[in-house]
Amino acid sequence: MGITDAQSFSLVIRDVFFDALAGDPFFANYTMRKTKMLSVQHQLLPYLGVYIIDEIMLPDGDANAGMIRFSHTLRIGFSAVVANNDQVAAELQINAAWWRIMQRLWPDQYIMNLIDTMNPHTGTDNPDNTIIEGITRGAVRYVYGATALNNETPLAEMQYDVSIFFRTTWPPIITDDLAEIDVTTVVGDEPYDQRLPVQSKYLFDISRRPAKKGPRQ
Repeated sequence: MGITDAQSFSLVIRDVFFDALAGDPFFANYTMRKTKMLSVQHQLLPYLGVYIIDEIMLPDGDANAGMIRFSHTLRIGFSAVVANNDQVAAELQINAAWWRIMQRLWPDQYIMNLIDTMNPHTGTDNPDNTIIEGITRGAVRYVYGATALNNETPLAEMQYDVSIFFRTTWPPIITDDLAEIDVTTVVGDEPYDQRLPVQSKYLFDISRRPAKKGPRQ
């Protein structure tokens, strides 16, 4: 059983991004989180958050033709927060954090591979070979503020919002397998009730069928 039997591809992608950045030396002294459940206190700075914002699912092809298929646009949010009294230095810090995210993720030949995400050097991959087809949108903004009215902890935050495109297919689950066909044939010129029928049975070995595919990227 793979991780995507229990968790969505969007969560897998978020975790792939998070793990890649958590292992990068640039963010070694950053506190990192995956959700906004808890508030960010000043003692946690510098801070990096990698969040799922939302996910839009549209039909992949005609909605009323064939199996259910979706085109997903997943929005991942990155938040880098630092404390610095020098506004110029603070801007340089959060700009460097954004630029490092860009350099670490998008050129990665395994995370962004359209065929095989396995990294032969580390033995790691996108779980269940989850494929990211493309990046459709990105937006970055800088936000400045303070955690107290006396400006005791002046903050600078970089907010990077990126849209990830991937697909899933949801084939039907067939429970009434075709295992046998019975055929009755009659031959000859005699009246129907005097002819001897020929009975034929066609058996299908369902144990040799290909494994059913579940949701895939």
